[in-house]
Amino acid sequence: MRQRAPRGVHVLGWIAYPVLGVLAAVAADALQRALAWRGPAQLRNALEFWLPTIVPARASYAVAPWPDLTWLALLLTLGLALAAFSIFVHAATKARPWWTRALILWVLFVVTGVGVVGIAQIGEWLLGVQTFGGLGGSHIRGFTVPALLEAARWGVLWGWIPAIATALVAAPRPDGVWRRRTYGIAAACLVAGAVAGVALASVTYGAAESTRTEVAQEPAEPTPGPTDVPAPVAETVAPGFEGRCAAEDLEVEIAGTDAATGARYLAFSAENVGSEPCALHGAPDLAFAGEDGNAIRPVITVQDVTAMREAIPDSPVTIAPGETVRAELEWRAPTGRPEALTFYIAPWAGAPRAVDVESADIIDGLEMTLTPWHTPTPQRGDF
Repeated sequence: MRQRAPRGVHVLGWIAYPVLGVLAAVAADALQRALAWRGPAQLRNALEFWLPTIVPARASYAVAPWPDLTWLALLLTLGLALAAFSIFVHAATKARPWWTRALILWVLFVVTGVGVVGIAQIGEWLLGVQTFGGLGGSHIRGFTVPALLEAARWGVLWGWIPAIATALVAAPRPDGVWRRRTYGIAAACLVAGAVAGVALASVTYGAAESTRTEVAQEPAEPTPGPTDVPAPVAETVAPGFEGRCAAEDLEVEIAGTDAATGARYLAFSAENVGSEPCALHGAPDLAFAGEDGNAIRPVITVQDVTAMREAIPDSPVTIAPGETVRAELEWRAPTGRPEALTFYIAPWAGAPRAVDVESADIIDGLEMTLTPWHTPTPQRGDF
């Protein structure tokens, strides 16, 4: 008669998978942050692909209590989902070789990581849709898809550890009444994980909403006054054309910002507050200053409109009175924390720059991409 493994060993096998999975999430994020803060930027950029994390970027700079709530909801959702899969796999595979269980658990680890990140993205996507309208296509392309791919890498790079360790803990062979109870426990964990997932989406929504107005900052030390303030008007002047808007007829400002793991997005708007239609051509003129008032000089590349997936006409865009045009700035997250930056924005180089303040992680030499002014349409999927 074949001897079954003791019940306690089965339970240990169930617990090992979610516990090691949660620890993998914490360890991966801690490793990424440690290198980002202390390692040279060149090394950080070279190893970025190999340092994935599933923790939303706002967990590092949102104001209290959102960072703690984000961590709690994410780890709870992850742990409960992994527990459900572990219990089910241990019950369903019965006498199969340990490596079969390990392979299944590894695949499920990747699936769970992608699913949890997808749930976390729902809150941020929903806020963007409610704020800017449309279908949130820019957020999905710029943040959701990269975050899901990063979650898949996290699962592949870290998932083999809990998968193999869990598969080796016990040879699960539950049957009869105990096996039926096992499936019931797995279902209960899955339902609890779904509830935690709803909470996670709600928390990421709240965290994203809070960072529109305030982000956590390190205590600031007294600093001398600024010595390198951006000019109120750009030194270079964009060529004019017939029908261009008068600077006083335009109101330019920051229209919205968003962030995800490794990606940043910021939109600008220009509203015609005059009484006649007028036109803009090209991209806005931008300059930046840090909290000390001194200029920050990233490298901004204006997108080639002919190479864009969703074409923006390479011609002046007409703005009727009361209408608004948009331009978007995108970049990859550098090493450092967001801070309250002063944005100097003009509709074109040579026009007076308006001043706005927004939290962002922009540094000298950072490569950024800027779109020309365009009329936002639902087909572009903009916020």
